[in-house]
Amino acid sequence: MLKNCKKLSILILSSIFLFSSVEANWITKKSNKSKEIIKEEKKQKSEWIKLKKKEIKANQKEFKENKKNISDETKTWITKKSKKDTYIQSIEEIPYNKDRIYLIANSLSTGKVIYGYLNWNDDKFKTGLDMANIKGKSYINDGKTICNIGIDINFRNKMIGTLNGDCTNKTQYNAVLEFAEKQSAGLMVSSTGERFVFDLVSVKNDAIKKFASLKNNDTLINQPIRSKLNVSPKGNYYALLIGNSDYKKWSSLSSPINDVKEIGKILKTKYNFKSVTTLENANRAEIFQSLKKLKSSVTDEDYVLIYYGGHGDQETQRAYWIPVDAGKEWDENWIDTITITTAVQRIKAKHILVMIDSCYLGTSFKGKQNINVSEADISAKEAIKSLNNRAGLVMASGGATPVVDANIDNKHSLFAYKFIDILKKNSDFITSQNIYSQIKKYHANERQTPQFYGVANWGHLEGDFVFKVKK
Repeated sequence: MLKNCKKLSILILSSIFLFSSVEANWITKKSNKSKEIIKEEKKQKSEWIKLKKKEIKANQKEFKENKKNISDETKTWITKKSKKDTYIQSIEEIPYNKDRIYLIANSLSTGKVIYGYLNWNDDKFKTGLDMANIKGKSYINDGKTICNIGIDINFRNKMIGTLNGDCTNKTQYNAVLEFAEKQSAGLMVSSTGERFVFDLVSVKNDAIKKFASLKNNDTLINQPIRSKLNVSPKGNYYALLIGNSDYKKWSSLSSPINDVKEIGKILKTKYNFKSVTTLENANRAEIFQSLKKLKSSVTDEDYVLIYYGGHGDQETQRAYWIPVDAGKEWDENWIDTITITTAVQRIKAKHILVMIDSCYLGTSFKGKQNINVSEADISAKEAIKSLNNRAGLVMASGGATPVVDANIDNKHSLFAYKFIDILKKNSDFITSQNIYSQIKKYHANERQTPQFYGVANWGHLEGDFVFKVKK
């Protein structure tokens, strides 16, 4: 069993483009690094390239498996090309049709964006057949590439289907999807091994807004469309951010201090947080002193965010947070997550969200596991309802699997990087369920799987933590 959960071994970046444009310069520029460090960095680069090739190969294999399910009718349609097709520059330019649904997708590794439409004909679903297909067009943001796309739907089996596309630049892509109210979301892969996040939406205005965010070089994120309803938290917001990097007896970590500094900066400048406490390289006593101070400061109308980044371990079926002064083997400085749970339970806030960027979540946190995390946008009405109900929630970067340390630009963990990205791009309000949905999607190709739980002992009653941007 791996005990040192935050390894510094491999920089798993999100794209070859990012690596080539940033990492290559970092390695080749002059510095005062020793030959041993430079040698290790080159080794890491080589290992990362091997991993990336392996990932691309796995994506291509997935593409081939998905392709087996294509119907003859859809195959005939998508492979049919016409010189009369006109390239459409944006979603806005697609002629309106009440029966259309709209596709928006962006690459997880490059700036490539795919957008288009499919002609949804409800009459096809009244024929009594087991399968039906819908056809349409999509476009890649290179100014020239046009794709024929088609969806085969088994509408007798929970509207599960497959999407396939064939483009004029020889690229193909596909995805398995499940519809709900003519909408779907998820991941799709291309024949070249590239992976995309996609949304299929039935309202053109929603599609236009999502497409606009992608034109501004954002990533496709399912954040709420602005509403005329006012999402207005009544209490005060408090944050306790713990980042442990410089350990005495454990290996040092790169990301935790960088993560909490950046998160704290955003919470102070952009969000309605009355108090943000950042602990760097905290020992056991400092962690509990801060929890006690938090307990004495908040009321039952307030909202509390607790974030922990650092080493974690597991012994005798119990999970632990590791302060910077803790021994490599179990000692009195290790913090049992049961103790953390009890300490948090004493904080009488209306909403509590604990975010853990470490492995070994611990069964003490696992309460209600079937929290409904929708792929669809969280509406203003749902957010207001979430504010009114009590919430005691835990979000973690992993369960019992090792969590890699600095993944992005040798600075942030994958979990923290996406959380920071979401906070920066949110323009109004966003719920922790919505954040979790995006973070989980972002980790789709990783060994670690993010977790999200409601904890009954904290008084969880179907509420949700809402991050609200300052007016």
